[in-house]
Amino acid sequence: MKRVLFILLSFVSAATFAQNNIDKELLTQIPNCENVAFNSSRLIERFFGQKNYDSIAIVSNRWEDFCGTTEPLFRLKVLTQIQGRTFSDIWMDKDYLMNFVFLYLDRLDYAKEPNAKQVYERYKIPFGYISLNSPFDDLTVVWANSLLEKADLLPVERAFCLLYSNQTDAFWQILKDQKVTDAKLQEVYNGQIRKTNKMVEGNIGILTGIFLPQSNLKEYIGVKPIFGFQLGAKFNKIQYDLTFAFRTGKPNHPYNVFFKDEIVETNYQFGGYIGLDVAYELSNNYKTEFDILGGIGGDIMDAIKGDPDVENDSKSLGSLNLNLGLGYRIYSKRMNFVGLQAKYNFVDFNNENGTSLKGNYMSLVLTYNFFGNINKHNSLKRMQLK
Repeated sequence: MKRVLFILLSFVSAATFAQNNIDKELLTQIPNCENVAFNSSRLIERFFGQKNYDSIAIVSNRWEDFCGTTEPLFRLKVLTQIQGRTFSDIWMDKDYLMNFVFLYLDRLDYAKEPNAKQVYERYKIPFGYISLNSPFDDLTVVWANSLLEKADLLPVERAFCLLYSNQTDAFWQILKDQKVTDAKLQEVYNGQIRKTNKMVEGNIGILTGIFLPQSNLKEYIGVKPIFGFQLGAKFNKIQYDLTFAFRTGKPNHPYNVFFKDEIVETNYQFGGYIGLDVAYELSNNYKTEFDILGGIGGDIMDAIKGDPDVENDSKSLGSLNLNLGLGYRIYSKRMNFVGLQAKYNFVDFNNENGTSLKGNYMSLVLTYNFFGNINKHNSLKRMQLK
């Protein structure tokens, strides 16, 4: 009987032990980046209060070993190296360096939103599992500000401290002024600018202006208003536009044309230019632009308004138009600009057997253009160039 009781107790004990082991296995937490990031940030807060920067470096290395380089870790490593006077950018990957800068700037923007907690829950991985408006973020701001008090900071160290103390305007200005020489940060920034500037930009514009003819063209046709539109695109520094411009208004004086085998006097004109215009960028600071202009097209002037239902009942004069000039643009912070163009147009209206209409003309045109590339615009805006 005792043997049977012993066997039963052993069986119950074994079953209970097995169940406890299963429960333990089921409830055991496996370390993951979210837990490691949270615990690391808590340790760093404690060590920073103790000014124990060596221990911060150790935590940083272990955190990176487990999770890889995230934005908070990148920020921490930079500040730790500046603090210890061991700063080096050898370890920084040029392909990701600017991404870490932009990720930090995104943190600042999203942290101001009323739904910052929901945003963080949705984008935990890009945020490196450090919540928005966290004590860790406050700590790095305080740390960066304290480092800025050092008089012997290298330009690149100062740039990073300005960034992480949230003085972003000053950070971008250092890069714009090319003050971080011989540093990957400046190299990557300049590369980003070159890459951004190569993006193709579309253009849709309307135009209005004035037609200022010379010689016989001035005497008979006279000054006229111009209106029209243009469509095109800009590649690197060169913009190509297909331009349609029209001139209305009665001529200054009646003139003769050869029409249906006889000389006919007319007091009508309706002119137009259709051509390919090119603008080459001479200077551009993303707020204003100065261009040299050129174009080739056809200049057509209706001299007799015909009946559309009657064939060959109208008379038009035509000329090749070659033009050169200068242009100036003022860009807004949105994707548009106002432009002013001054061009000299070489034309030769051949009015055979009629009144001579020899003479070139100047055109002064004001344009309003919807212009740009949304990706380029956003990139320039992030770098505070727009």
